[in-house]
Amino acid sequence: MTSNEKIRGLDPMYFDRRRSLEGALKWAGVTPEPRNAVDVGANVGQTLETFTSWWPSLHCLSLEPLPEAFQKLEATASKIGARAEVMNIGVGDVSGSLTLHSSKSQSTNSSFNRFNKDAETVSAHRGLRDSPSHLELGTEDNYKVDVKVQTLDSVLASNPGSNATKVFAENGLDILKIDTQGWEIPVLRGSKEVLKRTKVVLTEWQFDDVYGTPPPLHELDKILSDAGFRLWDIAHIYKDLKNLRTLWVDLIYARPKR
Repeated sequence: MTSNEKIRGLDPMYFDRRRSLEGALKWAGVTPEPRNAVDVGANVGQTLETFTSWWPSLHCLSLEPLPEAFQKLEATASKIGARAEVMNIGVGDVSGSLTLHSSKSQSTNSSFNRFNKDAETVSAHRGLRDSPSHLELGTEDNYKVDVKVQTLDSVLASNPGSNATKVFAENGLDILKIDTQGWEIPVLRGSKEVLKRTKVVLTEWQFDDVYGTPPPLHELDKILSDAGFRLWDIAHIYKDLKNLRTLWVDLIYARPKR
């Protein structure tokens, strides 16, 4: 390395989630564009807005358990109209209720796993800003709320008035997106029937210990491989730029067209 070279992480311009998804969809036989998507862990509707802007005919069902985030999600959906459907519910491997751990400063950190204030990532963030980041705030920034939870299999099988249920029954699911802060394995375990009729899965995967010790990646890969999917792309990588450790990634799995 020369003295003029800068140490940096990967440039986001090397990642194009839309092109990656469209390539995976085509490989799975979905053309010319996807008809429907389910967004598990929708937060305030970031993915809902993105997907419906990319694909003008797509219908998206967005699921979000955190009450205050859901209020904003409803507002996002109302701007989009009939192509957006929302439910205030969490997703897991059993139906019932669970305690959701959330952050007062950052709703995207909500998880059914407890926040680990002693995580390596929390320590790594200390001192990088003039004011503490949400990762440094720890217990004083956290609160808990009990929320309803269903398996995704039951969500798409037991809502006869839902457009998403109707589209899924007729055509299956083109895109399943999961962003649940370390809760991805329980979501997939409760989606066995849905996965049989899904073309593409987009999921976040954590490698750090912010939500406790993460399960090994091969557990995720086995569930999806056993369901007929193959890894298509690592669509984004987020690194700790101090030591270049990969903290989380976005993974795209696709079912090859038969």
